[in-house]
Amino acid sequence: MNDTDCQYGFEVIEGITNATEVDKQAWPCELRVFWVEIYPFVTLVRGLLSYGTAFIIVLGLLFNLTSLLVLTRKHMRKSTMNLYLSALAIYDCLALTMNFMIGVLRGQNKHINKDFQDHEDLCKFHGVIVEVFNLLSIRIIVSFTIERFIMIKFPLKGKQLVTPRRAIYVIIGVSLGVLVFSMHKIAVSGFEGDSVFGYAACKTRRAIFVEIIYFYVAFNTWFPTLTIVTLNTLILLEIRRNKKKRAQMTTQSMSKSDEKATKLLLLVSSAYVVLVLPLGLIQSTELIWNNTQKVLPSHPDYIYFMSTKIRLKWARAFFFFFYQLNFAVNFFLYVSSSSATRFRATLKMILGIKVDQQEMTWNNTMKSRATKINSVAPAPSDDGPSNRDLHLKKKEFLPESEA
Repeated sequence: MNDTDCQYGFEVIEGITNATEVDKQAWPCELRVFWVEIYPFVTLVRGLLSYGTAFIIVLGLLFNLTSLLVLTRKHMRKSTMNLYLSALAIYDCLALTMNFMIGVLRGQNKHINKDFQDHEDLCKFHGVIVEVFNLLSIRIIVSFTIERFIMIKFPLKGKQLVTPRRAIYVIIGVSLGVLVFSMHKIAVSGFEGDSVFGYAACKTRRAIFVEIIYFYVAFNTWFPTLTIVTLNTLILLEIRRNKKKRAQMTTQSMSKSDEKATKLLLLVSSAYVVLVLPLGLIQSTELIWNNTQKVLPSHPDYIYFMSTKIRLKWARAFFFFFYQLNFAVNFFLYVSSSSATRFRATLKMILGIKVDQQEMTWNNTMKSRATKINSVAPAPSDDGPSNRDLHLKKKEFLPESEA
């Protein structure tokens, strides 16, 4: 179609005021018509990534901090599951603040983004923290999944290997490893050029490797997702075997506390997979399309290539909005899960809501074990029980940590 007969001028394209010859080649009439048609969807996505993201940030911070308050109570800290979930709440808060809040501010305020563009060190810092907190939350979930797999697959060895102290060491080790890995962003760039929040990328003197995006998509999305899906499948198969063992009264079956922790893990990790999978698929498709189907404006397929490229770009931004829910939704999973009785009871106590005695499982556990001690204890001699007997009884009925 001739540009002189086109119903839409170049003013419909953002950033073009006086169209140059290059602009005319890049945006022929058919492509301008397509842009006008897709623009309502673009407006919707931009609204989601500004107002919607701000809403997610506020709610996410509120509920993650509430989760952290519950999970760090004295009777909750004995469980390795709660240690992992506490770390997850902390890292989710940092991701919401340092990644998404800064992204919204840079996208909505040109002056703030200009400060980043004028100070490369600030850009480097932002690049590092985005990498750190994008990786940390999911690596904590992967670590927790591996722990649960060990507990389910090797229950006897797992009781010795999986302890709160070791869980803390794993969290610290994973955190330091991710931090060291993310430091490469100080020297390397290549992924920041097309932010979903719409801000212009920083000018940089760092080495630019466009191909590094392949590694980022695989390492940040597909590797943890496939790991979680594989381990969750193995865990579900092992749970089925454990049910058969429990029916046969074998000693290898999983305890109720381990089963509750595993079910909660499956809920949290499955929510991550559901929210990240559409983004990963679109991101991978976009990457392949842009690098294998690219043609010049003079090519007959240029309109088709560009229209598909635009669709994929804004579809990625659309699903990125839902991906952000990963960092705010865990509180609702804990409250709604039938496996998080202790979490709900502790939350009620903090809020001043009356808690039924049967919901206070940590007290019930201690009482039931104290009853067992009394029921099997021999009658005391005239001199009373020896210190050795008391020590053996205490050791025999030492309370286990419950999920």
